[in-house]
Amino acid sequence: MKYVKMLLMTVIMMLMICVTGCMRPPLVEKFEEVKNNETAFVIQLEGEKQAKIDSLESLARMQVATKRIDIPQRWRKKGRGWWNGEYIPTVKIIKVDRSPVTCVWSSDEQTGTSKKDQGIWVESMDSIGFSTGFNCTAMVKEEDAARFLYLYPGGSLANVMDNQIRNEIQSVASEKSAAYKMDECREKKLEIIQIVREKVIPKFAATGITITTIGMFGGFAYEDKEIQNSINATFVAQQEKIVTRAQLAAQSDKNLTIEKAAVGFKNAAITKAEGEAEAVKIKANAEADAIRAVAKATSEASNPVFLEVKKLEVEMARLKIWNGQYPQWITGDTGEKLGIFVNAPVK
Repeated sequence: MKYVKMLLMTVIMMLMICVTGCMRPPLVEKFEEVKNNETAFVIQLEGEKQAKIDSLESLARMQVATKRIDIPQRWRKKGRGWWNGEYIPTVKIIKVDRSPVTCVWSSDEQTGTSKKDQGIWVESMDSIGFSTGFNCTAMVKEEDAARFLYLYPGGSLANVMDNQIRNEIQSVASEKSAAYKMDECREKKLEIIQIVREKVIPKFAATGITITTIGMFGGFAYEDKEIQNSINATFVAQQEKIVTRAQLAAQSDKNLTIEKAAVGFKNAAITKAEGEAEAVKIKANAEADAIRAVAKATSEASNPVFLEVKKLEVEMARLKIWNGQYPQWITGDTGEKLGIFVNAPVK
């Protein structure tokens, strides 16, 4: 009896293992989240509605605006047992990231977005190879997402920029630089970047890529290092010449200022002496004129002025001999004292 119970338990356990091991796994729902900077496309993988991306219009019809996509699934058998299989999706979600991407292409790994040499190398008319830094910013607009995905199925804007856009910039810059000699290229940087913008931006706008910025930065890097050394030496010599010329000009101005100051002092001294001499001359002339006027006035007895001058001379002579006292008696015709007191001062 004991052995029968043990055998029964064993059989029950084996049945339970077989039943549980042969069950189909449960269907778990799957969702795909779409971010605000992304545009999603739902591609049918099977069935009568299976999508055929044979044109831009057909791809545009697959664009969805929802931010959470429920992915339908079906059971696919993988063996004889009804439980042997898996659930697979019947649609494919492709998302286009519309976020702006900036690439910096430079031969210097410290300034570029990549650690490798991504410098855009060109050549001048006189066959001197050089490179300069370029930067570019681009994005995909919502209305251009289908066009971008149709032309670039990978959907990576950064890859397109590092390959096609960079190559196009190099092609246009090379063509423009080859029209000038090296010395002219340094002066034509503005023209080079302008022609690059005029040709590159419209070309990629037609592919759904909006380029917002294309610019140049940094100086020219030459394939031949000796060219750069020569340019540096020439620049240093020119700067020294400019400094020397400025110093000479400053010294000349200083000397001219000192000379003008000396001349000014001399002129001031001369002017002062001439003024004093002129004043003495004027004073002497005035005195001489006065003397001549007096002499003329006194030379004619009939001149009233002459008479007045004589009266003054008599009065002056009287004052010189007068003792300050007035007469006290008046003598008559007979010589007799009349005894008349006239203007006698009080003692």
